[in-house]
Amino acid sequence: MLLLPALALAGKNDRPHAGGAEHTTVEAAKPVAEAPQVATDFHCDQPANAVESMVCQDDGLTRLDNRLEKFYAQALAKADQTGNNARGKLINEQKRWVKSLKDCMKEEDPHMCLGDTYILRISQLQAAWALAPSLTPLRYLCKGQPDSTILATFYRTRPATAKLERGNSLVIVHQGMSGSGARYQGQGVEFWIKGRDASVNWRGESLECTTQPTP
Repeated sequence: MLLLPALALAGKNDRPHAGGAEHTTVEAAKPVAEAPQVATDFHCDQPANAVESMVCQDDGLTRLDNRLEKFYAQALAKADQTGNNARGKLINEQKRWVKSLKDCMKEEDPHMCLGDTYILRISQLQAAWALAPSLTPLRYLCKGQPDSTILATFYRTRPATAKLERGNSLVIVHQGMSGSGARYQGQGVEFWIKGRDASVNWRGESLECTTQPTP
């Protein structure tokens, strides 16, 4: 099989895959625990499943895999600086995401599903780890509820993404289609902005909120 063009990251793997090129340096001799973590580690010379085959054989999906690799590497670097096992949590989160890709093969259009899933994951990493330009955060005060303040940071990603912080909870939501206002959804949260107000469904809890000046 001819490998599609890829943006290689040095030392990423000793076999060719969707997000890198073949390496035969001494990096390959290092113990597995010391090897750099990669976003997908798909091997295009011997695809392990239908997802790997589709990503490896399609230029558009390969480019998305490469973009994901770039932002995942940046997120890992920030996680290393954060400490508190942030790197381990990010790696486990990414492994769960890779496993979830197989669900796309059950869809009517697996190719479109994979593309959308990659795009959402890229924008999620950009927002969660501040890897994209952002607007000034807005503070929303919600009526009559404990932990009633939501800090919203909006990122210039595609699709548009917001990071919502409420108490000790943090969620990443993506902008979807809406007849009026800006509607963001994700991780069990819906955040619908209309002017200075926002209607929020926070994992089953309904909130009516209004923007407040940030300190």
